[in-house]
Formats: sequence, structure tokens, C-alpha cells
Amino acid sequence: MQEPTKDDWFLEANNAWDAGAHKKALSLFLKAAAAGETHALNSVGYFLDHGIGVKKDAAAAREWYRKAARAGDVAGCANLAICYRDEGNFRWARFWFERAYAQGDGDAALELGRLFLWEGPNRNDHKVVDYLGKAAASASITPNGRKAAQTLLKSLGRK
Repeated sequence: MQEPTKDDWFLEANNAWDAGAHKKALSLFLKAAAAGETHALNSVGYFLDHGIGVKKDAAAAREWYRKAARAGDVAGCANLAICYRDEGNFRWARFWFERAYAQGDGDAALELGRLFLWEGPNRNDHKVVDYLGKAAASASITPNGRKAAQTLLKSLGRK
């Protein structure tokens, strides 16, 4: 019998998560992450961030997201950006959202547009409209993200 691979553990972890077996899923995500499965790094961070099968631990979640982001996982970049945004560190939020957008995450373009919009009187309207337009046109954005980008563009007098 062949030893399970990182992909096997990752698939089994997702199946366990879907079945509501959160502690088992976390254990399998940890095995997959230790074996080098980059998406599992983000999943461990998500479990810690949201207290799924484990006590919430924002600092540990951020470290797992950082590992995922540095390994090239786009969701790790976006989740790390969200952590920074939610604590008010917009410089680092921008940095990680830009990384996520560069890897094809259309929702990251929406978040970048929002960040530039929130800069108040010092905001760069060109960047706001540019990122919101990129989000609205992205093939890789959630339906809610596209609608939000379009609504913000309309509120700014843009199509």
C-alpha cells in the first residue's frame, strides 16, 4: 500500500471539512502543509483565524497566511491583506492585495479600489477608478465583488 501524498491529505482534509469533521480536517491540513501543499498552509490559517476546530488565534493565523502567501498561494495573499486591512494597516494591506491581484484575484482589485477610496481628501481618484474598473472587468471575481465594483463606479459617476 502506498503512503498518502500531500494531495491525498489535502483532498481528505477538504472532505472532512465538508462533512463537519473540523478537528480531523485541521489535522489533515497540517499533514498536507508539512508535506509542502501550499493551499493547506492557507487552510490552516483560515481554521485558526475563524476558530474552526481550534481556538481562534489571529497571530498564528497571520503566520500561516504569510507562509501560504510566500509560497505563492493567492488566497494566502488575500487573507493576509484582509488581516492587515482589518487592523487598519493599509500600507501592508495594499502590498498583499496587490500581490493577490497580480496572481489573478479580481476581488483583490475591488479591495484595492476601496483602500484608495478610503484615503479621504488625499485619495487618488485615478487609482480608485482604475482598480474598480479592473475588478468589474475581471473574469476571476465573485458575483458580489463585481456588483460592488460596479456600484462604487456608478457612485463615482463612472460606468
